[in-house]
Amino acid sequence: MIRAQNELSRALVYVTGMTCGVLAAIAAEILLRRTGVEIADTWRSLASGQSLQIRAVSVFWLMIGSAFVASAVVAAALSRLPPPWLRLRTLRWLASAVLVFALAEAGHIAATTAGHGGGAHTAMSMVALAAAALVALFGAYFATRG
Repeated sequence: MIRAQNELSRALVYVTGMTCGVLAAIAAEILLRRTGVEIADTWRSLASGQSLQIRAVSVFWLMIGSAFVASAVVAAALSRLPPPWLRLRTLRWLASAVLVFALAEAGHIAATTAGHGGGAHTAMSMVALAAAALVALFGAYFATRG
């Protein structure tokens, strides 16, 4: 006889929170890129020996902050609300529709923005996303601790 599991595993909660945090960091980078703030400007500031400008470093902090908050919210919700979520079916459908439209808009914005290409942007994006993934894992851990 198979019993329904009433609790999600901690690893699943951490991975889901971390994934949502990284997606939030990507969305933050896309939205900042549209306003003209490039993550590659941080590399140029470091390479030229100039002092880092707040505008250049703010991309990192906003990406990391959004990853932390999103992962903490998702992990807290998954760890505190036991499945099955039958009572919240309408809310889940509404949240899913909002998420799909938000991701579609972020994809549309990313396709229309013209920015720096090449290795500097890719390298800085990968470093920022790795840092965002680590901070998202911390956010998920701290949200499920209590």
